[in-house]
Amino acid sequence: MKRLALILTAILMAFNGFAQKKSKFTEEDVRHFYRTMQGDYTVLVNDTTTASAHFTPIWENTGNPYQWLYVEVTLGDKVLLQKVLEVKPKNDKVFRVSVYNLKNPEQFVGKWGNSNYFDGFNTAILKGGEKITFVKTHDFSYQSQWYRYGVIDVFPKGDLLHFKFVEQDERFYVKRMPTGTSRILGYQGIKEQE
Repeated sequence: MKRLALILTAILMAFNGFAQKKSKFTEEDVRHFYRTMQGDYTVLVNDTTTASAHFTPIWENTGNPYQWLYVEVTLGDKVLLQKVLEVKPKNDKVFRVSVYNLKNPEQFVGKWGNSNYFDGFNTAILKGGEKITFVKTHDFSYQSQWYRYGVIDVFPKGDLLHFKFVEQDERFYVKRMPTGTSRILGYQGIKEQE
């Protein structure tokens, strides 16, 4: 019995040490994920250009320089999507991204080119806040699980979505499974070179 108690104690200590080690993260981990997401992208579906996507840092002077991104997706002159993302680390491998809508989106159309424009506003301009969890993988990518999103309104409500940002390729990928099917549609964003 004493031996069993020692073995259980050793297992619990090892597990506790692993859990503590896993929960550590640095500002560099946050910066890395944030910078992997930000940039201007050409979005492709089946190798055909369909849209432009801009992930612009905002509110960098508020004491949380790697926390907020404004996202705008356009097709020609038409705005398809406007969101504000809040990036928060859970640990060195898991990041929570809250996806917010803008209360008055028309006011911010085209402002991805002027991130200082947002300095005149605070989080009172936001509504909603659906959370997406990203996990850092061994191939220097950050990906979500499959989720049934309601806030990503460029896709039909109820579709399953999966997101992946790949640092080495400087790309993002979105897989979409329309409701009621097992068919997967793919979207790819290629980061434009500065």
